[in-house]
Amino acid sequence: MPARIDRALLLNTLQTVPYYSEHWRDLPRELLFFDPWGIDWQRETIKGLQLRRGVWRLGEFAFPRTIYNRCFPEPRVVLAKLGERIGEENIFNQRTQFDKWEVYLLLKESPAGEYLPSTYLFSPAELSQLLAEHTTLIFKPRRGHGGAGVFRLELAGPETVLVTNQWYSFPLWGEALYLALVKAAAPQGVYLVQEYVHSLELDGFKFDVRIMLQKDKEGKWTVSGELSRVVRSESLLTNSYQAVVPVSEVVSGDTLDQLHNLSYRVAEVLDAGLGGLGELGVDFLLDREGRPWILEVNGKPDKGLFWRLGDSKMLRRIYLTPLQYQQHLLRSKTSAPGRFS
Repeated sequence: MPARIDRALLLNTLQTVPYYSEHWRDLPRELLFFDPWGIDWQRETIKGLQLRRGVWRLGEFAFPRTIYNRCFPEPRVVLAKLGERIGEENIFNQRTQFDKWEVYLLLKESPAGEYLPSTYLFSPAELSQLLAEHTTLIFKPRRGHGGAGVFRLELAGPETVLVTNQWYSFPLWGEALYLALVKAAAPQGVYLVQEYVHSLELDGFKFDVRIMLQKDKEGKWTVSGELSRVVRSESLLTNSYQAVVPVSEVVSGDTLDQLHNLSYRVAEVLDAGLGGLGELGVDFLLDREGRPWILEVNGKPDKGLFWRLGDSKMLRRIYLTPLQYQQHLLRSKTSAPGRFS
């Protein structure tokens, strides 16, 4: 019978993870890394990489006891089948690609709802009315990632709009013309439209704030990391940032406390509504009056951004907290055990 490892990470592609290699003394006894193609469902085994005492070994293993999903998008069929074998409750981050509309609806009725920009499913018939009401709108794919497909529409005069994306900006005259372009660029049902929040600027730059939340060794949400992406004021998105800086450089301690509290609310609501979560990235923007707005929630926040801060303690929290949550799952299983428990 192949060896069974307590903690595993499911990746899009089987590979080593340098942080874990270099900090193996901080890790549990061993970890298993695998991808969906390494699973043999008939033999009920996994071909993957075992990390033990800083050494990687390719081998064949039994299904692990807990799984930390790091695939994007999540392989739902694979996760469901794994859940049947080890217990669905022993797998977390079962949703990594969020539907922004679903997230909005869940948060809208919560205490965090007042910090959401007004958001709508895009309908061409309502565009003129929304432009008259908000003047500036931003269009986002419901399942978009990394700023792809995002653009802004600004009412610049009677029958005139200014279209801006990540690379260029141009005017369009006449409702028929701009409506045709928007309908082609933002298919109905695929896009949502949101009131545009004019960002607070500091010395010609604007910024966002990302709060990383993860479940800890007690199974509770905790803030494990935070950063700010800084861009030039004319930039549409913070994805094309000029710098990544500590949050303390752009917001006060009181504002940061507020963002932490809002992040906890977001995590609790989405965990209850979506289920099976273990980490989130919540992106905030401050408007020109300093009021925070929730812009985005990420189901697979990019750990790579945090390397740019050079904060070893923060990196340690970000990489190790999910493994501590796995220990919590191992200690306190509250649901019916899976076949291999």
